[in-house]
Amino acid sequence: MPYGHAAVSKENRKTLKLNNLEGAFAVSSDNLFGPYLGLFALALGATPTQIGLLSALPALLGNLLQIPYGILTEKLGKRKLLIIIGSFWNRISLIMMAFVPFFVAEDMRVNALILLATLRVTVGSLSVPAWTAIQAEIIPRQIRGKYYANRNVILNICGLVATFVAGRILAADFPINYKSLFVLAGITGLASTATFVKLDFKPVKPTEKSDQRMKFSEKVKAFSGMLKSAKDYSSYCVSSFIWNIAATINGPFISIYFVEVLGGQPQNFAIVNGAATVAGILCQKYWGRLVDRYGQKNIMLYSGVGVIFVPFLWFASTISPLALLVNFWSGFMWGGYNLAAFNLLLDITPDANRSLYIGAYNTIIGVATTIGPVIGGFVAESFGLRMVFLLSFFLRGVGLWLFKRNVNDLSEKKMSFKDLSPFPKKGNVGIGLE
Repeated sequence: MPYGHAAVSKENRKTLKLNNLEGAFAVSSDNLFGPYLGLFALALGATPTQIGLLSALPALLGNLLQIPYGILTEKLGKRKLLIIIGSFWNRISLIMMAFVPFFVAEDMRVNALILLATLRVTVGSLSVPAWTAIQAEIIPRQIRGKYYANRNVILNICGLVATFVAGRILAADFPINYKSLFVLAGITGLASTATFVKLDFKPVKPTEKSDQRMKFSEKVKAFSGMLKSAKDYSSYCVSSFIWNIAATINGPFISIYFVEVLGGQPQNFAIVNGAATVAGILCQKYWGRLVDRYGQKNIMLYSGVGVIFVPFLWFASTISPLALLVNFWSGFMWGGYNLAAFNLLLDITPDANRSLYIGAYNTIIGVATTIGPVIGGFVAESFGLRMVFLLSFFLRGVGLWLFKRNVNDLSEKKMSFKDLSPFPKKGNVGIGLE
C-alpha cells in the first residue's frame, strides 16, 4: 500500500484515505446514472440526434467555461469552496432530472432532460480545475502510479456494486426505475461531497491585485505566450482533441447499439457495463506496475492500441452476448490508458497556474466531446449505428499516432510488446515502438 511510503507524512495519510472514500462515493454515483442516461432519454422518446445533443451540449458549455473557472480559481484561491459548490449542484441536479421531465408536456420531456443535464455539467464543472490541481498536490509524485492504481481498484469495486444495483433497479417498471436510479445517484453523490469537506490540504493565496486588474483578454494573451514554452502540454492537447472526438463519436450510443442493433435488454446492459468495471479492477495493479516501470507515454501507447480496436469489435459484433467480451476488453485497455493519461497531465502541467492549464485542457477536450456526439448522431441517422463505430475506430488511430509523434516521453524508457507480459523476464528493457 502506498500509505507507508517515505514520501507520505503521517498527517497526509488520512487525507489520502479520505480522497479514496470521496472517489468511491463519486464513482458509485456516476455508475448509477451515467451509462443509463441515453437509455432514459430513449425511453422518453429521444431520437439519435437528441441523444447526441444530450452528451454534446453539457460537454460544450461545461468545458468552454473551464478557462474562466481556472482563472477564477487562481484569482480567489478558495478552491475548497468552489469544489463544494460545483459538487453539490452536480448531485442535486440528478434528483431534479428524476422528476422534472414528468412535470412538462410529453413532447418536451427530452428537451427538459437535455436542459437539466446541461445545467448540471455547466455548474458542476466549476470544481474540476481546482480538484485536479489539488490531486497534484496531495499525492506525492513518487507514488502516483501505485496510489492511483490502488485507488482505481477501490473505485472500480464500488462502481461494480453500483452497476449491479442499477441493473436490479432498471428491471422495475418505467418510470419508477429511472426515478429511483437518479435519486439514489444523487444521494450517493452528496455523500461524496460531504466526504470531500473533511479533506485537509494547504490553501493557496489569491493572485496578486496587479494580476486581478488585468483584462480577461490580456490574461488569455499571457497564457497563450506561456503555451509556447510548454510544448509537450500543447502537443498533448492537440492529440487529445482528436482522440476525444473519436471516443465520443460512439460513446453515447453504446447502450443504444446494445439494445437496438444487438437485441439486448436494457437491464442486461448493467451486466455488460459491469464487465468493463471488473476488467478495470483486475487491470489496475498490472498497469500500475508498468506505469511506474516504463512511464506514462509508453503505457498510453500500448494500451491505446487496444483502445483503438474497441469500436471495431462493437462494429463486428452480431449478438448481444458478445458485448460482454467487448466491454471487458474495453475496460481493461481503458484502465491502463486513463491511469497513465491522468498522471501524464499532472506531470506536464507547470506547477505555477496549474488550475489555469487544466482549465484550458478541459476546454479543449470539452469542444472535442461536443463535436464527437454531434457527428455520431448525424452518422447514426444517415448511415446507421454500426458506421458510427467504424468511424470512431479510424479516428482513434489518428489521435494515437499524433500523440506518439509529438509528445515527448518524459521517462525516456524503451518498451516493446513483450514487456506487456505479466511475467516479464529480468533485464527485459524493450526495444521501443517503431
